[in-house]
Amino acid sequence: MTHVYEIGVDETVEGHACTDVSLYTPDLDLLAYMLQDLRSLIRSCDAGKVEIVAHQPIMWSVHGMRRRTVVCEPELIRRTDRACVVGFFAERRESIDYPSLDHLELGLLLEFRNYPGILSYSSIELANDFWANLVIHREADDTESWRQSTAHTRAVEVSPELYSAVRIHNGHLVGGVAGSQAVAIDRTKYWDYEHDPVWQGLRTFDPPLERIRRQAVDVWDGRLPGTRPAP
Repeated sequence: MTHVYEIGVDETVEGHACTDVSLYTPDLDLLAYMLQDLRSLIRSCDAGKVEIVAHQPIMWSVHGMRRRTVVCEPELIRRTDRACVVGFFAERRESIDYPSLDHLELGLLLEFRNYPGILSYSSIELANDFWANLVIHREADDTESWRQSTAHTRAVEVSPELYSAVRIHNGHLVGGVAGSQAVAIDRTKYWDYEHDPVWQGLRTFDPPLERIRRQAVDVWDGRLPGTRPAP
């Protein structure tokens, strides 16, 4: 049975750069960036400027870096209920090409149709081979059945081949996407694939980890998101 190490909120585990506490700020900023994308997209739809079709990807680029947002439940995502959040951050191996990742992600997106609790999925390509994803879902246990899906099981199996490390934030969003609150992280799980056996860690936040609120203009000031201190 794999041992999962409990990590303190202020602790960076030696030899595991993915646990560096300096990643809190850029991760929260990226989650805020993707959430702002999603909220802006919904506002544009409501203003008649863009059409949102369930499960239909909307893609664009910023500074040559790709973005993708998929609204799975256009009506439910407008509710002001408390929503749940999953933030995925990974360090891609240099030997893996982008089409391999795209094919894997496409499989996940197709299976979302079978899980109505998933409200939206956003992905962002970053410099230096970093990737980030944001999933909004309704209830805490929505993802349990999805984790048993064929595509998700396959993604877990190939993760050591695709990434050197992965961290997944689980949190919540008071007022949902329709509100104005920032993402709050309740816990973070870590997988360091550079070790054999794979090293796993868990960090729990009580109170939740939250980004210091800033005006939307700060999120959209033209800077390339995802830059971060070297681990």
